[in-house]
Amino acid sequence: MARYSTSTDNPSGRAMVKYPNTKSDPLCKWRTASVDTVVELVSFLPKTRLSKDRFRDYMGKFYNGAFFRTPYQLALQLGLYYEDSKEYIPRFDHDITREEATTYMYKWIQKYYVPNPFTKKGFINVYPSINLLYGLVDYLENHPNKPNLATAGAALFGGEMGNIGCVKFVLNEYSNIIEVDSDNDMKLLVSKSGSVDVMNHRDDKKAFFEHFN
Repeated sequence: MARYSTSTDNPSGRAMVKYPNTKSDPLCKWRTASVDTVVELVSFLPKTRLSKDRFRDYMGKFYNGAFFRTPYQLALQLGLYYEDSKEYIPRFDHDITREEATTYMYKWIQKYYVPNPFTKKGFINVYPSINLLYGLVDYLENHPNKPNLATAGAALFGGEMGNIGCVKFVLNEYSNIIEVDSDNDMKLLVSKSGSVDVMNHRDDKKAFFEHFN
C-alpha cells in the first residue's frame, strides 16, 4: 500500500498538512557532512567520558571558541557524542581514519531521522519521526513523476525543506540508493525499502545517540 497519497485519505495515517512559510532543516548548514569534516570533529572531541563542565571547557580551544555556536549541532546530528545534564559521552575512543569515517557515514545515512533533538526548525506536527533516506525512497516510489528534492521535502515535512544542499550532499555521498542531480531531481539507483517511521521521542537525546550504535 502506498504510504503517501494524492487524496485526502492518507493510508499511512500521517496527516500531510501544509504549513505555509514553514521551513524544516534536516541538517544544519555549518558545513556539509564530508568525510574530512567527520574526521576533524572526531579529532577535536575528547575520547573519554568527561563531566559536562570539563567537556565544555575543553571544547573552548577549538573553532576560535565557537564550537557551541554551530559546529556542535552537526556533531550531534551525526551522533558523534551525547551530553546529558552531567556527562559527555563520545562515539569514538580514538581518532578515526577517513576509511572509518566513511564506513560510519554509510551506516549513519541509513539510520538518520527527522525531527530529532538537534533539528531546531520546523517539522510541525511531524510524528512519528521519519527516516530521512527511506522517507525519500518511499516518496519517490509513489511519486515517480515528481522527483524534485524540494517537492519531496514539502510533502514529507509539510513545509519548505531547508539546507537542501546539505541533504543532497549526504544522499549523493553515502546512500548508494538516491542520486540527486544539479536541478535537485532525485533518481532511485536501486530498489531498496526500509522502515520509514522512527518511534523514538523527538526530544530524546540518548535514544538518538544510541540509534547509531
